Amino acid sequence: MAEAALSCVSVILNKILPLTADEISRAWGVKKDLQKLSKKVEMMEALISDAKCKQSTSKAVQLWLKRLQSIARDAEIVLDDFGYEVLRHKVENRKRDKVRNFFSSSNPISFRLEMANKIKNVSASLEEAYREANQIGLHPVQLTMASADHKEDRLTVPFVDESEMVGREVEVSRVVSMLISSDYKKKLPVISIVGMGGQGKTTLAQLVLKNENVTKHFDKKIWVCVSDYFKVERLLNEMIQSLREKNVETTNKEALVTKLQENLNGKSYLLVLDDVWNDDPLKWDGMRSCLLEIGGGAP
Repeated sequence: MAEAALSCVSVILNKILPLTADEISRAWGVKKDLQKLSKKVEMMEALISDAKCKQSTSKAVQLWLKRLQSIARDAEIVLDDFGYEVLRHKVENRKRDKVRNFFSSSNPISFRLEMANKIKNVSASLEEAYREANQIGLHPVQLTMASADHKEDRLTVPFVDESEMVGREVEVSRVVSMLISSDYKKKLPVISIVGMGGQGKTTLAQLVLKNENVTKHFDKKIWVCVSDYFKVERLLNEMIQSLREKNVETTNKEALVTKLQENLNGKSYLLVLDDVWNDDPLKWDGMRSCLLEIGGGAP
């Protein structure tokens, strides 16, 4: 679903850019409206990147993506109409055909007013969608140029089809054994699943998370998609949401840690950090300190 929404948004951007650059847009007074629309669409792109990680465990995110696709389709119709009118206007100018009904739909004055209103309506719908995204815990994810090449390989969904289990029983069993082993009862045990993109690291983690022995062993299971936007406060908030709590309206690290302590006090938990690309030791030290403060668990 997120991929479909992202595709719709990409189509809109591809249509907006040439129209914004066209001099007719400036002459008809809609250039600024198109530029504002472009910025809002780009923000939707960043939100979709976060929605990828959450769509399978959040009905609200699924509904939000459907709504965004509907808005995108409306925007595409508006931009197609505008593009057609721009092309028709250029052709008419070449023919020097100035005989035209002033009040007809082809008149640029009446058309530009109608088009400006339609563009503003789409922008307003996107603004509302952005507010809704914040309410359901979606955050803009800024993709770097280096990471953009990998984004197709990094779709994260916190559940997996049973057919994916075929041929991976040994791998799953090995990781599960490590997790529930007495050797992993130290303060902050860590198991890393590493490899090139597309090798099934996420699938393996999903299968482990679903394992019956793991479910029995841990009181809580938490799934967080790290991605490129590595910020400790965001990850802590994601942990809270994964525990089926509402989005916490604070970016204060201490407050987030306290909330997690309240939820995890006296409980064992398994924390899966998926889609990890950042290896900055300073950032990870900050995350580790918070986890130690929260206590317990097996991240």
